[in-house]
Amino acid sequence: MPFTPNINIILGPNGSGKSNISDALCFVLGRLGTKSMRASKARNLIFLGTKAASPAKEAMVEIIFDNSDKLFSIDEKEISIKRIVKRNGQSTYKINNRTKKRQEVLLLLAQAGIDSNGFNIILQGEIHNFARMHPEERRKVIEEVSGISIYELRKEKSLKELAKTEDRLKEVIAILRERTSYLNNLERERQQALRFKKLEKDVKKYRASIIYFDLSKKRKELEKTNFDISNKNKQIDKRLGS
Repeated sequence: MPFTPNINIILGPNGSGKSNISDALCFVLGRLGTKSMRASKARNLIFLGTKAASPAKEAMVEIIFDNSDKLFSIDEKEISIKRIVKRNGQSTYKINNRTKKRQEVLLLLAQAGIDSNGFNIILQGEIHNFARMHPEERRKVIEEVSGISIYELRKEKSLKELAKTEDRLKEVIAILRERTSYLNNLERERQQALRFKKLEKDVKKYRASIIYFDLSKKRKELEKTNFDISNKNKQIDKRLGS
């Protein structure tokens, strides 16, 4: 179904499938609430078959946006968003036939001010709710539709990431303090070890000096003793000769 930039109106009698189009838009834009799509479960959207036709294995809706004005960040003329639901209830999202996460699809849509749960799609009863909204809530709705909210979301995400980074930085600083304290203790132990080695070297040197002094003293005493013995022997030899 082609849509134009102007106002598009879908007409038809009851039961002709007008609501199916809004259901399809809600589905492909990533809505999770099956209430807005008139189905208790996502898998109930799959064709169950008839006597003439076999049941389908999956349900799929694709929406294609004109991106000639580069409203989306993807550098392509057309942006295709596709959502497929299997019988097990699992949904698969694709952007230009490349499988993506639901959050990636929502972020891409937000660049164009499209929020699947916002007021881009106004269901029955929501006009009354919008009219009775508090001005602050109404302002948020206008921001969503105008595309301002995406920047608020990015800001909020950046602030959360900044908070995480600051927490991580605090952890790193705490670890750094601990490591610095540990290194300081190691440095003190190193200095003590170096001082001990120096003292040990000095002790060996002084001990060697003492031993050398004692050895020199004993050598002198030995020389004196030998000298005295030599003199005594000479005296003995002289007396025996006389």
